Amino acid sequence: MERTLEELLDTAIPYGVLGINLGGCICGSPIHPGQPGAMRRSAHAHNDPKYDHYGFLCFKAYSVERISKSLFWHEVAHIWRQSWTEKQCDRFARQMAYKGGRWQRGQLLS
Repeated sequence: MERTLEELLDTAIPYGVLGINLGGCICGSPIHPGQPGAMRRSAHAHNDPKYDHYGFLCFKAYSVERISKSLFWHEVAHIWRQSWTEKQCDRFARQMAYKGGRWQRGQLLS
């Protein structure tokens, strides 16, 4: 069973996520490498409250099915705990995406 964008957002809202944008950055930055201002990574979080679109997660993927569990939870961690390092976000993502040998919270793929 596939998850919808709305279900994905409902999963992330308790962690402070306000919106999810697929197909690039909510700010309208191009997604193709080599273009000025292009998204360099497959995703990022707008985690600075001083800027527009605070609380948004942006993914290069155009569909929910193409977002990995670990990437999704890593980006959620950037919103939930702004001071965390990349390593701490990775640890959180692993814990949220995979527990006890079974996929639980954050299961994105069918």
